[in-house]
Amino acid sequence: MGRLVPTKWQQIRELLAASGKTHMPYAEVLALCEEHGLEGFAAELFVRVSHTLGYFIHYDYDEILKDIVILQPDWLAKAISYILDDETTRQRNGLVEFDHLSHLWSYPPFEGETGYPKELHPIFLRLMERFDLSYKVILDPANPEANTTSLIAQLVPDQRPEQLPNWGEEPEVGDRQQVQICRIVDDRGQSGNAEGLFYQLIVRLHKYSLGRNNYNDSVHWQRGLMLDNDYNGRALLEHIGNDVKITVRAAYPERFLSYLTEEVKWLVESFWEGLNCNIMVPCIAPCGMEAPGHGLFEVQKLIESKKKNRPEFPCTVSGCDEWQNIDQLLNNAATTPAPSQELGLEQFRTVVKDELKVIRRDLVTLDHREQQRHQALSKDQQAIMSQIDQQFAYLMQMLIDEAKDGPRLFSFKPVDPGFFDRPKWISEKFQLTLWCEHARKPLPALNEGSQQGVYKLELNREWFTKAVPYFKLVTGTLSLVLPVAASTTQFMLDDATYKGIQEELDLGQKSLEFGIKGSNTAVDWQTKRDGAELEQGEAIRAQGAMLRELHTLLQDKDPGFGGLVRVQNKRREFLWVHPQFVGEY
Repeated sequence: MGRLVPTKWQQIRELLAASGKTHMPYAEVLALCEEHGLEGFAAELFVRVSHTLGYFIHYDYDEILKDIVILQPDWLAKAISYILDDETTRQRNGLVEFDHLSHLWSYPPFEGETGYPKELHPIFLRLMERFDLSYKVILDPANPEANTTSLIAQLVPDQRPEQLPNWGEEPEVGDRQQVQICRIVDDRGQSGNAEGLFYQLIVRLHKYSLGRNNYNDSVHWQRGLMLDNDYNGRALLEHIGNDVKITVRAAYPERFLSYLTEEVKWLVESFWEGLNCNIMVPCIAPCGMEAPGHGLFEVQKLIESKKKNRPEFPCTVSGCDEWQNIDQLLNNAATTPAPSQELGLEQFRTVVKDELKVIRRDLVTLDHREQQRHQALSKDQQAIMSQIDQQFAYLMQMLIDEAKDGPRLFSFKPVDPGFFDRPKWISEKFQLTLWCEHARKPLPALNEGSQQGVYKLELNREWFTKAVPYFKLVTGTLSLVLPVAASTTQFMLDDATYKGIQEELDLGQKSLEFGIKGSNTAVDWQTKRDGAELEQGEAIRAQGAMLRELHTLLQDKDPGFGGLVRVQNKRREFLWVHPQFVGEY
């Protein structure tokens, strides 16, 4: 049964189809819409929805692609097929120079085919990157900007390498290993084939490739790849039958394993209609079949059984009568909650506060020595950094719906230092500073001290008190993130800037404690403020409404949110980033 669409939409689609054009400038499509009664936002929405439904191809947030609308996707598919059928590219295991791509598109290898104009060639390459078919590689680390080579993931080698780098029989001392299996099934629960899945994974996850700085270090093949995420560990992904086995080794493997599992699950369920992805963990010793790892247990069912106080779960493999301990099985699952859920955010900050100072110092020192910084840290330090990444991911995911309309990250402090002398305050001015969600830094630190993205807001006590759960979660998480984010090589902050940001976050935390004293909720807050129940309960309930109200206040001051740009990641989730990072998305 077809989708019902507005009559004007259908008429415009028919006009565009009847034009016989393969592509049009975006401005011309909008002009045509206007001629037929769709203006402004309505016209933009028409193009956006048509893209989502597959009628057109248009990426409004991509600098290279935003000015063109592909009206005939099949026309584009033919251009891409020339690359996949090219013998030279196949012999090079998918590596291809842009000049060679351009030659293929100018002079198609099949008789009777017409070439494509040269001005479209960079657009075709960018579209291939958007479709997770290719990515640019670095062959010369000494001159990465000059590189024009791309990898066509569908043409990587068939064979698994005999030796996998830094991947022995057992994890390194201080590392733990976790394994999960993404079982791909159809609507009947039978094993399903997500054809081409690993080609997309190779492209989507290339920022973690072992060869991200030098392609010659890459490890990938038709049914597998290796990844490295610095302190979050090293991972091996393999296509076993129709399933994906993910193994992560790290001081704290939960964070990277969770990310990779979510990525595979989202990809399968978004791109392969009728297929689902169930997360499984392998069985452990003792095994009734004397083959630990052979049986698989669905994580969700283990969690449900555990909630019903059932300590064990039966193996489903025929001939095995072993009942496995659920807690031990879940040691392989990335089910550990974020620190704010497990300990309470304040307690976790107290536990790691001193160690974060050491981590900041060590990262800065190692950077000056040009050493491999994260590998030189202790395993305990790496584990703390991974837990902080997990807490940040939890915060961002909790606020994912509100991100469509505005940024989520900010720090704040009272404008008047005398604020702390007025316990009966009614209304007060606060300075609020927006942060980039990519770099995890405040905008002034990225804008060389400019006050763009810094606002003074008058907040009354009643609103402030209601917003405290949300403010606590945001500023508390940023206090954890700052020592790591401010010490990365790409975004290193000097000590004076770092201390200034840290002081603002501390003042914000102090304001939250002081700001509710004497209010009707003060007693309730004093009894629960350090509990995990507060952060995961009250803050979650409050965050949506509070963030939407905050967006309204900020838009009255600055509709442009300090120059932050809204982008979408590979999962189509919105983020607000500084303009210098838009190209990352």
